[in-house]
Amino acid sequence: MRILLDCIPWDGGKSGISAYTRGLLSELRRQGHALTILCEPGADIPEAAGLPVLRAPRWTRKPVLSMLWHLHCLPRKLRALRRDHDAMVVCAANRRVCASYPLPTAAVVHDLANFRIPGKYSPSRMFYLAHVLPHYARRATRLVAVSASTRDDMVRHWGCREGDVTVLHEGFPVPPPGWAPDPAARDLLYISRIEHPGKNHLRLIEAYGMLPRGLAERHPLVLAGSDWKDAGVVRAAAAASPHAGLIRFTGFVEPGPPMENLWRSTAFYVFPSLFEGFGISLAEAMSRGIPCACSANGALAEVAGGAAETFDPESPAGIADALRRLLTESPAARADRIRRGLDRAAVFSWPAHAKAMVHLLQTVPETAP
Repeated sequence: MRILLDCIPWDGGKSGISAYTRGLLSELRRQGHALTILCEPGADIPEAAGLPVLRAPRWTRKPVLSMLWHLHCLPRKLRALRRDHDAMVVCAANRRVCASYPLPTAAVVHDLANFRIPGKYSPSRMFYLAHVLPHYARRATRLVAVSASTRDDMVRHWGCREGDVTVLHEGFPVPPPGWAPDPAARDLLYISRIEHPGKNHLRLIEAYGMLPRGLAERHPLVLAGSDWKDAGVVRAAAAASPHAGLIRFTGFVEPGPPMENLWRSTAFYVFPSLFEGFGISLAEAMSRGIPCACSANGALAEVAGGAAETFDPESPAGIADALRRLLTESPAARADRIRRGLDRAAVFSWPAHAKAMVHLLQTVPETAP
């Protein structure tokens, strides 16, 4: 199939949407589809090497101009591309949409966090996300949600009909053959951009500070991810923690060997985000046999499927209790948790996601624009 893959925004390759785009692009390419990549000016997508690339104009570097170009100018460009492409996938339809869709289009929605986390965005951006974006997203040929949680939010907040939204769970990077954790691994890991308040680092840091000193010393807290909105607030909280010397920031960790080294040193994984549309790193941790704890809301409990210790992300004491249980459970209980995590992770894969996406595009209604 000849697919135009809309990779705007790429976020410098350092966000969850980037990870999704990377996974879908690589798998569609592996399955033999003819891809053309649409991206921002200056975006460098290694997985797209050797593929035809269309770039938005240089003047769209500012987000507001990118949104306007994508909304009103891109449809005209798409009409000129219809002879050479069968369909389009918008990889981040919770960030960018078109006013019309000359090509059969699957619009992928990751989360509607703007409705869930007060103060996450400015008033002007909230207006765009709450009123402009859903109006035009609903015009896409196919609406795709990466979790049932996101689908339910699309019904509740966007006014979509449940039957019009297809749930296609994301995949995750598969561990290399023969991968095994370091038997001496001790770290408690959280992978996320360093962003306040949405990623909930402050409550995690507060909860970690409640752990007995000896337990914290056995399991240092590692926060991996690039600095984002109000990262300074997070770093200040870590510096003020009673366990400050046991909290380490790695910055963004590149895929490949650097990330493999990070996973090998990880004994436990925690995902305390206030809200997620999926949570790729949680599925990846379970697939590696790493015991996990995560928030009970959003899609994280859906992804965990009962294999992770869950907690109320707004309660530091609740997070601390969950971490204490996770870090001190018996070997038999831990082995059972690992087994359940491996079984649950097997449900998610990029091959299944990409095949289902192509099937959606191949079976568009005859009345599709």
